[in-house]
Amino acid sequence: MVKRAAKKRTSREKRAPALAPAASRILSAFSERAKRGGLRSVVMGELATELGMSISTLYGHFPSKEHLVAAMVDVWCAELATHDALVEDDRAPIAERFKVWGDAWSVRIIQYSPAFFADLQRDYPEQSARLQRDLEQRKAKGAALLRPHLKPGLIPGAAFALLDLIYTHAHDPRLGDEVGVARRDVVRTALAIWGDGALKK
Repeated sequence: MVKRAAKKRTSREKRAPALAPAASRILSAFSERAKRGGLRSVVMGELATELGMSISTLYGHFPSKEHLVAAMVDVWCAELATHDALVEDDRAPIAERFKVWGDAWSVRIIQYSPAFFADLQRDYPEQSARLQRDLEQRKAKGAALLRPHLKPGLIPGAAFALLDLIYTHAHDPRLGDEVGVARRDVVRTALAIWGDGALKK
């Protein structure tokens, strides 16, 4: 019964539009390049060559680079909805659900280089704002879900401000470089410390 309810909540989330196979290939290749080197690193002509198609064929599926960026944001938001479902299923203790969610988040966030987010904010402010709105809505939803499970005596506002700092900064490669560990391990460790310190067992 709980499982069906969780699926219903997830089904109401906005999903990324279905794409034709060729468009899906284009978006996948574009996304991989953009994640690694930033959006500015992707040259559309080079992308078309990599995919073995003409530039006109590429633009036939995505009329501009911004259309590709918008599609990336659609996919990001859909993936976040999937992550949310991990913590909403109340069959497991909240600390365990938070850990599973944190592991999934750590895998996802490290795929994006700092250059990607910098380019998104600088060159595509509308798409950046759309992603930020989605993130803020999900943070508020997550805080409402976690609030009843905070340990007694904690100040909720301070606890969630610290969690927000982890979301924002823990995936910075410089942190991992300073201590000689992978970005994912930094994110997972930071989330584990927060979960152990803030959530009831």
